[in-house]
Amino acid sequence: MRLMSEEAAEGQRRVWTIGAYPVIARHLLPISVETVEAIGIGAGDRVLDVGVGTGNAAIEAARRGAAVTGVDLTPAQIELARARCASEGVEVDLRVGDAEALEVPDAGFDVVLSVMGVIFAPDHARAVAELARVCRPAGTVAITAWAGGGWSSRWRTRAAHLVPPPPPGSPAPDEWGEPDEVVRRFAIAGLDAAVEERRFAFRFPSVEDGLEVFLGAAGPFVAFMEMASAVGRGDEARQELRAAIEESNEADDRTCLLPAPYLLAVARP
Repeated sequence: MRLMSEEAAEGQRRVWTIGAYPVIARHLLPISVETVEAIGIGAGDRVLDVGVGTGNAAIEAARRGAAVTGVDLTPAQIELARARCASEGVEVDLRVGDAEALEVPDAGFDVVLSVMGVIFAPDHARAVAELARVCRPAGTVAITAWAGGGWSSRWRTRAAHLVPPPPPGSPAPDEWGEPDEVVRRFAIAGLDAAVEERRFAFRFPSVEDGLEVFLGAAGPFVAFMEMASAVGRGDEARQELRAAIEESNEADDRTCLLPAPYLLAVARP
């Protein structure tokens, strides 16, 4: 089975190691809770969480009595997830692995899910084919992806000119933000997907707090700022990020509320 190139894998591992991802994971926890509830994971289900991160969805599924396996490309994330599972008192089989080449049996799981994980696989077709392969007949495949129209859309518009475009074959998570495209990608893998948009928002005590969380904790933002600084545009990038947050803020007080709608795609073989 073809593996992601080591260069691409190392780039992905670095993005999810720099910063302080557990901080971001705490903000994203409601999405995992909603996803596990929406797809009805229950006692006895065999669940595979692809891109397990620090364990948000895996832990929630395990609390419901599921037998959970979690896979992530980044060893540091697996260690963080292992520590969280221990502190939460749940058992999850955690493994380092590649979403494009899952080392698990065909049709081995009742539920295969990925919360903001598989969307970062460079080869989306290979990744979706793997999700389909490891799900049993009449099982469930579910993923989430950021939808268009949230605060990050404004940020991407402001940031596009600041750094060189990514090389061909780089992850393109934003392409998962269109429902019709998600349906098309799942259909190619033999999955009939239903997609719905759901509401979510990042909440911070202030605009400044939000800015510092993204710049200090979110790996993709940290990596972007490194690239911008390398071409002498670090200060400009920070200013643009602040402006995107301020323009998107929907709070009616001095706090910060950034809309970030997401798509939930649920499919069956």
